[in-house]
Amino acid sequence: MQRIFLPPDQFSDGKARITGGDHLHLARVLRAKPGEKLILLNGLGQAFSAILERIEKSESSAAIENEVTLAAEPAVHICIAQALVKGDKFEQVIQHGIEAGAGSFIPIRADRCVVDIPDAKVDDRVARWQQIAKSATEQSGRGFVPKVFCPMNMSILLANRTAGEPIFLLHPHPPSVNLKSILSDIPIPSRVLLVIGPEGGWDDREVRIALNAGASIVSLGPRILRTETAALIAISQIQYQWES
Repeated sequence: MQRIFLPPDQFSDGKARITGGDHLHLARVLRAKPGEKLILLNGLGQAFSAILERIEKSESSAAIENEVTLAAEPAVHICIAQALVKGDKFEQVIQHGIEAGAGSFIPIRADRCVVDIPDAKVDDRVARWQQIAKSATEQSGRGFVPKVFCPMNMSILLANRTAGEPIFLLHPHPPSVNLKSILSDIPIPSRVLLVIGPEGGWDDREVRIALNAGASIVSLGPRILRTETAALIAISQIQYQWES
């Protein structure tokens, strides 16, 4: 059954309006017909079963049947601070991260990044990433769309961390310790910041900044992982240890 996130103001009097890209996806890609069932979510933690009533040129409409129960979100909010990477790798991090349980994403401008985003294109790129996050959330059956923030550097990231939030900076070289060995010794937090470097890894300066901010420098085992794979493995380890 198709799941669609809609803005709360598109729900009214037992009806829902489906517009923009969501309408086009229903009408042109899925070729949906009146009478088909949908799950509509308002992004506030509520989901509703609905029946598609009309498909017109610019929008569709659906009748709400009843509210449905959503699966619980992960107990720990995992924020993925991922260095900017080549091609569509950041998109992969968003897609797979959401499936695994990540709660938000921050692109990082690291010293060894081989790509950057011109300031004039940042808003468009973040909007595209947010749309990818929405699609991944609908596909994976979650109830809240993780937010994708604007790119920032390491210093700004750490200066704006949530108070008391554990920081894990992934780094395959000393002074790192295995992430798995740390998790069992930490009381389960409400949030954690997971910081992942670019293809060329972290510069020593960035590692020192992270250490000075109280970050734990961690590795994921004896093998060197691709940057777009590291987040998925780290989330899996955290969820296995802390998810009830």
